[in-house]
Amino acid sequence: MFEQITIHTIRLNRCNLSRIDENAFGGIEQYLTAVDLRDNLLGLGGHPLPSALLHLHKLQYLDVSGNGFRVGDYTDVVMRSIGASLTTFIFGDSVALTEWPSSVRHLQQLVTLDVEGGFLPIVPAGSFHGFEVTLRNLTFNNVNLYTVPLGIASLRNLLELHLDNLKGFGDYGLIEQPFQGLGRTLKILSLKNDGLTVFPTVIKHLHNLESLTLDENKLEFISDESIALLQQRNVTYLSLKKCDLSRVPGAISNIRGLETLDLSNNRITSIEQNDVQNMTNLQTLSLAGNPLEYVSNKSFSGLDNLQTMDLSSTHLTVISQAIQHLKSLLNLNLSNNKFECTCDLVWLKRFFVCFRKTITIAGDCETIYMGIEDYVNTFIPNCLAYRESTCDTP
Repeated sequence: MFEQITIHTIRLNRCNLSRIDENAFGGIEQYLTAVDLRDNLLGLGGHPLPSALLHLHKLQYLDVSGNGFRVGDYTDVVMRSIGASLTTFIFGDSVALTEWPSSVRHLQQLVTLDVEGGFLPIVPAGSFHGFEVTLRNLTFNNVNLYTVPLGIASLRNLLELHLDNLKGFGDYGLIEQPFQGLGRTLKILSLKNDGLTVFPTVIKHLHNLESLTLDENKLEFISDESIALLQQRNVTYLSLKKCDLSRVPGAISNIRGLETLDLSNNRITSIEQNDVQNMTNLQTLSLAGNPLEYVSNKSFSGLDNLQTMDLSSTHLTVISQAIQHLKSLLNLNLSNNKFECTCDLVWLKRFFVCFRKTITIAGDCETIYMGIEDYVNTFIPNCLAYRESTCDTP
């Protein structure tokens, strides 16, 4: 079928495929390393994994998720055949998958395992047998999963764990036992949209954690004790998007190692002087999508390395002079706001000039049909207050 051509990757996702002929990859079996078959109809009618996969002896990446495959469709003969080379396997189906396929044990070179959809209230403790040493990345997404799989504790070199959009999960599903074996290796943890209402204390077991995502959980409040758990680790990335927070967590500035902080799409209405300060490693800060009405001119002090600030889609009408504290700022997103552009922005132009700053500003003026950046550079130099000011003017 593919004579005299060399192909390493085939993407046939969302093609309404209901079957694949056994010789479909004829002529390129020796070259294929990646096959994407997600979101087709291959499992409907009781069809198992395509036998064409038997001939792909160099296959490293396979995605068969969203095809209606049931537990018995992941046959031993196919899984054993691809197991000698496969390093990434993505499978699952929101309706059809109701049990953990034991044939996964044949994938003994597995580095990345991604379960996309399924009704798996309990994942058996031995589910990860065969790749306890090789697995580095594990994902359960959009799965009915009532508790963290106990078998995760056996994954001795796991670096990244995503437990996202788990139905029926909640605070009680986040049991501590599986995490006790991950303290030495796990660096990235995502618990997005899991029905959590309290900050996960399992973090106390993860001594090398660097990245934590808790988006879309109704946490509402994060205590100083919870922040202390992160402070004691080398966390550089923290995402708390859509967590129903009404204020910036009080002790968050104590996480000195943070490089990225995302507090977007919460219920925060003001940024006070001490809310976000002295975080000398912070490079990216997002407060977008909050109903912000006030940002103290004394806030953001000590953010000496901040390069990107996102204040888009808020209720602000005045650009806070706190921006002047951000000596390393390169990108400022002020889009989708109703900012008044007047000569009151003299301070912003003076900030550009005096610190020789070239900042990219996204966003438009409400009072004139012009971008904020263009207004500051074009109109402000004509303002009397600007002509009379110097870099020494307070």
